[in-house]
Amino acid sequence: MKPSLRLSVACVVFFTASLLCVGCQSTMRAKPAEGTGFVPMDQLQAQADLPFNKVWLKQGVDFEAYRRIFVAEVDTSHLLAATWWQTTFRPDKVEADARAVAGYMRQHLIDALRADKNKHFSVLDTPEPGSLTLETALTELVPSNPVMGALALAAPYGSGTALQAVETQTGGAATVSFEARLRDTGTGEIVAMFADRENGKVAPINLNALTWYGEAHDIINDWSAEFVQVMDRKPGQVVKPASPFTLLPW
Repeated sequence: MKPSLRLSVACVVFFTASLLCVGCQSTMRAKPAEGTGFVPMDQLQAQADLPFNKVWLKQGVDFEAYRRIFVAEVDTSHLLAATWWQTTFRPDKVEADARAVAGYMRQHLIDALRADKNKHFSVLDTPEPGSLTLETALTELVPSNPVMGALALAAPYGSGTALQAVETQTGGAATVSFEARLRDTGTGEIVAMFADRENGKVAPINLNALTWYGEAHDIINDWSAEFVQVMDRKPGQVVKPASPFTLLPW
């Protein structure tokens, strides 16, 4: 066997072994957040048929009856303390970063709702009676560590997965958390609450890890798609969380 072929085979085997050794999807997901008070976390619980860590749905609410939704500005006042590398490498940008990611999150929720092929909701520019209002708080924002990302990228194909897995398991990975509540806009009554916490994806080549918030954007993209699926789902339908693994480099 040619040396180059042996190397390719070895890398494939290593990558496969890495995925096996780091465990299944459930163990690779981030540990659920304890909550910051934006929603009463003790009232939420896990639901196997929904993708978020914890959920509360008001009994008897017909979500199909709502055809309009307003997405409020994403709250950043509940963010946990900045990580050491944020304050070391970007001390003058932490607040601006949070506002930028919050803006990205709101826009992608709006885009996902408008792109929904089922056309469940018309997205409003201002809240109106008879609609839902989605209030979301960004409660944790740990950026990617570009140094670790560069190390993983420089490693042989697939072996960077092991470095990313170690980062994930030791708390050094990009991590984002949110808490959200849905209100009946007219009455102000809360009809649903959600909370989730996710790490950046593990990948054989991860270009997003070379930027501060590329992985955070990916997590938000997944949440936006999942929220639309949850609102569209039929009785008995299961909406699974996004995989913590990807073969795409970005």
